[in-house]
Parts: sequence; structure tokens; C-alpha cells
Amino acid sequence: MKRLFTRLIVFFLMVYILQPQSSQAVALSQQEQTIIYQVSVDGKTSKVIAQLPSMHRGSISPSGRFIYTEKLGYGKNDPTIPYMYDIKTKRLSKLSGYSKWSPKNDMLYIKENNGLVRFDPLTSKKTKLVEGTIDYWVEDFYISPDEQYLAFLKIDSKSTNPQESAHLYLQDLFSLKMKINDRITAVSHHSFNYEMMYWLPNSKKLFYQANGSIKELDLPTGLKYTHKQTTFPSYSNDMKYKYVIKEKEEYILDLQTGKKIILQSLPIMERYLNKLHWSPKGHMLAAEEYIRPSNAQDSYSMIRFYKNIPSFTYPFGGINGSHKLGIYLNNFDNIQIIGWNRDEKSFYVADLASIYPGDFAPDKQI
Repeated sequence: MKRLFTRLIVFFLMVYILQPQSSQAVALSQQEQTIIYQVSVDGKTSKVIAQLPSMHRGSISPSGRFIYTEKLGYGKNDPTIPYMYDIKTKRLSKLSGYSKWSPKNDMLYIKENNGLVRFDPLTSKKTKLVEGTIDYWVEDFYISPDEQYLAFLKIDSKSTNPQESAHLYLQDLFSLKMKINDRITAVSHHSFNYEMMYWLPNSKKLFYQANGSIKELDLPTGLKYTHKQTTFPSYSNDMKYKYVIKEKEEYILDLQTGKKIILQSLPIMERYLNKLHWSPKGHMLAAEEYIRPSNAQDSYSMIRFYKNIPSFTYPFGGINGSHKLGIYLNNFDNIQIIGWNRDEKSFYVADLASIYPGDFAPDKQI
């Protein structure tokens, strides 16, 4: 059976020639803690900024002080427990529900009692945003990049029309007024990797999954459009570049010149970028890459830098396997990019607990 592996890549969208360096395999031992690294964009330095109990997922706050993280239960019905870790005080606090960071400020949006609240980690103040009930609950939510709007889906379990049982709301985060913008078929949000919505970086358009296709809500006009593609677009935060993947090619599109920066040509089968993390203000790109090698027991984990000709490749955290995290990952490794530093001179990577399916009950959704 083919297995799924991941490697980390960073792009400076200036050149696109790759000259890999040779490296040696370094085994990664099982760990009882999660380690957070801050990695410079030139690949020359990485430092440990936090060590916390073993967790499976994470994301860092915009300031880089707080980490939202999750501990998965082993069995099908064992709960996922969410936490917040304060890097400054080294305090780990249990949260009331699944959470996401606001894009610019250290505000945490939390699913609580089937609704939504906004939590300030500095003051511990909670603001109720959306009411929920056991029959009409919030399924998922996304904050606009300018932090003006909250888009969320509520599921009406008593609806007599399954094709309209999920309601897309848009809430103004200043007035807290909200309204339904669309009614679509409900899709249960099982997978952590499954994205239900995508905001354009300028916050003028919202894309969302709807009845097997992608729909677009244009906020200035209120008009909605249905697109044939089944994946969301991905734009740099300065709106100068766009990531594109098609059946026969994968590339970064320069929206100013129309030039394609080819990442790979056909066939698009064995590898492609996933979990793209654009730098906060510019167009650097950190991404995890899915690899499906047909005969692999190990896989590469690399951070690539495209800066000046000739380009170069660094193993994560060191050259030629000099760091504990060498270029090879095995089935049990779970290394994820969790965010960028505001100054765009570094980004954050977490060495997390294994999410290998064999570590959990056979029917566990991971």
C-alpha cells in the first residue's frame, strides 16, 4: 500500500531552479513532548522557543506568544482536547472547544456550547458571538483577513430539506449583526485537513464548499457565483501571486506579468503542495508537500529556498543531517508549519506527536 508523507518547503518567488544537496538519513526518535522551532527564512538558524506536553496539532498566534494545540483521543468516541500554551509564562490551559486565531491580533475564536465565542488570552475575557443549540449548531467558521467579518456554517438538524440544512452566515464583528447568505447541503466536518471556506486576502470575496462545487460570495455586491473547480484558490497576501494546481501542471502564477513559475509538469500524481502558508504581508510561501512514493519506507523532509541563482536546498534545521530533525521522516513523524513571524524573517514549525493511523483505533477520524 502506498503511504502518504510530507516534506516542508519554503519559496522565495524570485527564481525557480533547484539544486539539492546530498544528505544522510537521520532517524527521529519517538518523543513525549511537542517542540516548537523558530526557523529563519535563510535556513541558517533554528531555535527551540517552546516545549510542551505531547500534542497532535497546533497553530501559533499572530504575535508568536500563544499556541493553540490539540490532543487527540485514541478511540472513535474519545474526545479531542484543545489547549492554549503561553510561551512567555509556560502555562498550558485547557479550552472549551475547537479554536482558531484571528488573522492579525491575539484573539481566539472558540466553538463553545454549539455556538461561538471570542476569547482574549491576555485578559481571559470572553465575548459571546453566536448562539447555538443541540439542534442548530455551528459546524465551522472562518475570520476574514481584515478581521471585520466572521463567516460560519450552522447545521439545522430538524430541516425537512437536506439540500438547505446548512446555513452560511456572515457576521459583522463590530456590530455583531449577522444574516444568512446561502442555504446548502450539510457536510460533516470530520477531517482536520478539510477546508470548508477560503477568504480572499483583501476580504472582498468568500469561497465556500457547496453541494459538490465551489461557490463565491462577492461581499461588495452580495452576488454569488458557482465555479466548476473543486479546490479553493490560494493567493499571496499582497495579491501578487496565486498558487494553481491542475491535472497536468502545478505552478505559481505571477498576477502582474502572467508568468508561470512551474513547480512540476505532468503527471500530477505522486506529489503536490498542501497546507500553504503565505507570509503575512508579502508573497513568500511555506508549504508542506504530499509525496506518495511507490516504494518508500522513508521520505524527504526539506525546506527549500528560492532566492538567488543558484538556488539551494537545506535539510530542516541543519545541513547534511546535522540537526536532530534530519531530512528523512518515517511513518510516525508529524512535523507541521504552524505560522509565520510578523516580521517575515522567520516562521514556526512544530514537532508534534504521531498521527499515524496505526496509533489510533481503526475507525478513528484523524
